[in-house]
Amino acid sequence: MPRNHNSAIGAFCAILILSVLTVSVWADTPPHGQPVAISATPAKPELLVWDSLQKELSTTNGQASADFSFAVTNVSESLVVIDRVMTSCGCTVAKLPSEPWLLPPHSDGKVGVTVNLAGKSGTIFKTVTVVSTNAPKTLTVKVNIAENPEMARSRNQQMALADRQAVFRNDCASCHVEPTKGKEGKELYAAACGICHDSENRATAVPSLHALNHSTDYNYWKAWMTTGKAGSMMPAFAVNQGGPLSDAQIDSVAKYLTETIPANPPATPVKLTTPSHNIIPSGQKN
Repeated sequence: MPRNHNSAIGAFCAILILSVLTVSVWADTPPHGQPVAISATPAKPELLVWDSLQKELSTTNGQASADFSFAVTNVSESLVVIDRVMTSCGCTVAKLPSEPWLLPPHSDGKVGVTVNLAGKSGTIFKTVTVVSTNAPKTLTVKVNIAENPEMARSRNQQMALADRQAVFRNDCASCHVEPTKGKEGKELYAAACGICHDSENRATAVPSLHALNHSTDYNYWKAWMTTGKAGSMMPAFAVNQGGPLSDAQIDSVAKYLTETIPANPPATPVKLTTPSHNIIPSGQKN
């Protein structure tokens, strides 16, 4: 057979094979714009069902810890092993009935969680990670801690020392601004002054106005209420100083204090001490 003839046949066969491959690829390619189906690996079924993955508790004053209980059920047909639990910090303790904990098919039980509240305030979140035959599961506890009155008092005093006008802003305004509205004289004194100066839990830096050791008068009271005292917790009550009281209100309290508190308090009596040694009258021998 001539050489040229063999070359022609070889070229024809190559073109034929290429055509078949092209048609096969084209047939397996989806139309333009159509999504290509990708087979996904089926998700691992849940073997454990929890009554909740997050629980919340609000405490009362003085409560030392917050206790939670999470119920869990093995819904599978096989044994599930909970190896251990891990908490987000040392103040949180999670307790299993045993470690490891074996849960037969369709059995249930509880995981206890305790949060130590010492030194904590506000709202806190803690987590517990459960490591088991199933995929790890994270449980979350939320604790709304009731504010300790002593901590709140100490914080407010620090705020007042840093900014004495802070008592008239934000949350403090509900106690130091709102009650003063529309009041004068005795009522205004109780709402604006007595709330601090007459309180049984008065801070040591806040004096009792009825037990001052110096003289007072109308001008003294008016000046103190108007401008307060820089570097102390005594705020300025005048509106033009950032306070809540008008000149007329300050005037009414100054008059009330002048009438009810002695201008010149009595001197503090001096306590005389008796000598510890015996005195022998003159003329007598020891």
